[in-house]
Amino acid sequence: YFIAVAAPFGYNQYQLLVIEQIANWQACWRESGTNPVVVEPLLLNFDFTGICGRSTDSNGYSMRVDSQDFGLDYMLRVVKRNGELVLVGSHRIDRNAPDIELGRTRGLANGFLKIFLDPGWRFTKRMYQGKQLGHIYLTYGAIANTVAPQWTSSPQPSPPTPSREYIFTKPQAQPKTSGERFPGTSPEIPPPAPAESSNDGIPVFEGF
Repeated sequence: YFIAVAAPFGYNQYQLLVIEQIANWQACWRESGTNPVVVEPLLLNFDFTGICGRSTDSNGYSMRVDSQDFGLDYMLRVVKRNGELVLVGSHRIDRNAPDIELGRTRGLANGFLKIFLDPGWRFTKRMYQGKQLGHIYLTYGAIANTVAPQWTSSPQPSPPTPSREYIFTKPQAQPKTSGERFPGTSPEIPPPAPAESSNDGIPVFEGF
């Protein structure tokens, strides 16, 4: 299973860190507190080979919407907004394109903070020729009864589209918050360049 983390760096900046618990021999992280949840990355204290997975940039994770990989088009960033940290996908070239919100920390604190994925978003793993690869998708769509992704006005390589993917987490419920929300109609993501093969009819498997 996975956790998305807002990891501090530099001066008051954050980046996305995704940690995967591969084996249960040792815990890869520890959580404490609420709103926000502070994360202690325990994997930094031991040799986590075969026990934990860690992804820190676009080589290890990307955004996937309705069976399309947007790793080449959108960059995943962590920004501070309205008293919390928000995980957003920002277009790499078109700075007028709205950000896509994927999750939030539900508060601010020092250190590493847990990012709660917004409704409809979940972790999936890239598959190639029947084998599970290390690349992680933050995926939206391809399941019934999900709400539309949230967008905000503001700007910002991965291998070919996989043949199939496994779903490891179910969409997370998100309590409603007060304040300004997003427009009722969502702009459409421009489709990436067509791949050599289509993803239509590709099976998606639920994890345990």
